Amino acid sequence: MKTSKQHILPLILFMLCLLSSIIIAPTTQAATNNKDIPYVIDDANLLSTDDQQDLNDLANKYSKKHNTSIVVVTTNDTNNLSTTDYASMYYDTYIHGNDGYNDNCVLFLIDIDNHKTNIFAYEDAAIRMDSGRSNKILDVVTPKLKGSDYDDAIKTFIKKANLYLGAEPGTNPDNIFFKLWFQLLIAVIIGATAVGIMVFNSGGRVTTNSATYLDHGNSKLTGCFDHYIRTTTTRTKKADNNNSSGGSSGTTGGGSSFSSGNERSF
Repeated sequence: MKTSKQHILPLILFMLCLLSSIIIAPTTQAATNNKDIPYVIDDANLLSTDDQQDLNDLANKYSKKHNTSIVVVTTNDTNNLSTTDYASMYYDTYIHGNDGYNDNCVLFLIDIDNHKTNIFAYEDAAIRMDSGRSNKILDVVTPKLKGSDYDDAIKTFIKKANLYLGAEPGTNPDNIFFKLWFQLLIAVIIGATAVGIMVFNSGGRVTTNSATYLDHGNSKLTGCFDHYIRTTTTRTKKADNNNSSGGSSGTTGGGSSFSSGNERSF
């Protein structure tokens, strides 16, 4: 009996170690693979190593949050392809169907050679990141690209993509009513108003009015005067929206649907 127990104990320990390796190994491997996925592909060498890593971590964080790959690609050679064709080629080759990436993807392309940029949304990402929302982001990031502030332009894109991917289609998350500080301000105003009404009603009621001390028999209106001061008219020039509308939609060579903003120059 003692010999039998001596053989069983090592067997139990072996089985426990094997079970632990089965449970832990895939999790560790998945975490390692996910961390190593490049979301910011800087082929044009616009970023420092530290900046690229920080931006990659930020894109990784929001990509997991929305189950949508948030990708930035910079290039100085599009092989004579348009921004649309180059982005579609990149998506079909490196993102769609590849481990670690989600087929739902928002891609920010910066073409340094031709000084062109655009935002593309593939598959279901196009539902929330439609042409209108892509153009809103381009309105903000294009001036940054013109100023060669590539780090801030990419960071702004990633944060805006996170904002829009988290908002229901057809809503405007930039609207002041969606801002937390504005909602808190409204809550404070409503609370202060309610308290003010309660304080006002807690005092004694005033029973006198203008008629209490007015002698109707001896009082009369002696004169009436209107003084015209001036009229002020303000004119505001209408903003030029020629560069902030439009866009396109279609399918990639691999058959994936997409939408995009209006291509910008910088």
